[in-house]
Amino acid sequence: MRNQPRRILAAAATAALVSGVALASAPAALAAPAATGTTQGTQASSPVTVALVGLPDTVKAGGAPIEFSATLRNTADHQIDVLGSVFTIADTGIGSKPSQFKLEYQAPGGTQWKDATPSGGIAGGLWDIDRTAGPHLAPGAEVAYRLRLTVTADAPAGRVAPGFNSVASDPTLPPEQRTSFAMSGSPSLVIAPAVTPTTPATTPAATADVRLDGVPAVFTAGAEARPLKLVLTNNSGKDLRLVPAVVFQGQDILPSGTVEFEFQAPNGDWLAGAPGGDSDHPSWLYLGLRTGSKDADVITLPKGGTRTINARLAFTKDAPALAESLVAIAGTLPGAGESAAEASSPKADFNIAGPAGSVGTPAPTTPATGTAPAATDPSTAPSTAPAAVPAAQVTTGAPSPAADAVKAAAAAPAAVTATRLASTGGGSSAAPMAITGATAIALGIGTLVVARRRNGAQGARN
Repeated sequence: MRNQPRRILAAAATAALVSGVALASAPAALAAPAATGTTQGTQASSPVTVALVGLPDTVKAGGAPIEFSATLRNTADHQIDVLGSVFTIADTGIGSKPSQFKLEYQAPGGTQWKDATPSGGIAGGLWDIDRTAGPHLAPGAEVAYRLRLTVTADAPAGRVAPGFNSVASDPTLPPEQRTSFAMSGSPSLVIAPAVTPTTPATTPAATADVRLDGVPAVFTAGAEARPLKLVLTNNSGKDLRLVPAVVFQGQDILPSGTVEFEFQAPNGDWLAGAPGGDSDHPSWLYLGLRTGSKDADVITLPKGGTRTINARLAFTKDAPALAESLVAIAGTLPGAGESAAEASSPKADFNIAGPAGSVGTPAPTTPATGTAPAATDPSTAPSTAPAAVPAAQVTTGAPSPAADAVKAAAAAPAAVTATRLASTGGGSSAAPMAITGATAIALGIGTLVVARRRNGAQGARN
């Protein structure tokens, strides 16, 4: 390429690259002083048009090269000479460097790929396409340069603006007006990162087998506590970290104050279960088996191991007469690459009967006149004891999977207080024993919190 046209190309391209915008926005560079001190005249517009054809929207850093072409067309009714061309990449502020790009080209009619010569050390980059003058374009003729661009793996992600620019000469004009600058414009090209960040797929954590043993069929309100057992067996083939709980499920509300559930801690102490609830199922009551110690709250159960937790259950004398179901839950704290999971026992149905001696009607008070009341046939006297609801009328099902709740439990702070146990969720309770989009129990390391699946589990890091 002759020195003077190349200086024009370089000056215009450099001005655009330094400013970080498309070359089309730097027309003043066309009038840059030449090294000889003379001013190179230019046409207001060029009879040659340049179009980038087949340029994709995205190129991956470190990926395969992209191929496209630059088509030059003579719109004049006479021959126009192309004195030289450059390919540019305008950096838009992402910090790309010429060394992070490799450009190859095939000249019109050629079949061999040639390395374009990089020029300058500015952001983005500029490459000489042909160092010799040419081609000569007949009226209406067009030629195409095939281009191949490779981006190195260390190139920053973001948008750049490539362009193809040529110096054209019209021999029919006076020397001071012959030269024109043909530009393709600068379309957007996005550099995608070498490695696309992805969230690794997780698999549900393994779970234990859980069951309840010895749950009586009937509890009498106000009577002494009855023993039962929660048995955890690890048949998963790997060690598990478990957080246990029990759930009372019935048709009517069972006030937590009427339930006396205790379990035996590893040190032998008897501790009360920590209550929770679920607004979608107001008749359900959750009790967490938490000790207040992080180490004791989470049960580490080796593969093939079994753990039996002794418990006892009673109801106060003012407990309502209800039909209930009791279910045990064992939530698994997930390991790396796992999501929380939980297992539940078969439900154990039972009835709560009224206090002993509550059946029948107390004798009426003698009127003040001294007249004895009429005798009442005991067989026809109404009973004041609430009738027990048959177990067959109880809604059945399995307790909610508390996967999200267990996940929240692993991250919940120990400072969570019982005031946070009130449930505040919403949603549909049509699915039997299934909490989907509502609150669920979250039994953490030393904590019991109520979590919403819909709004994400509460809690921060341990």
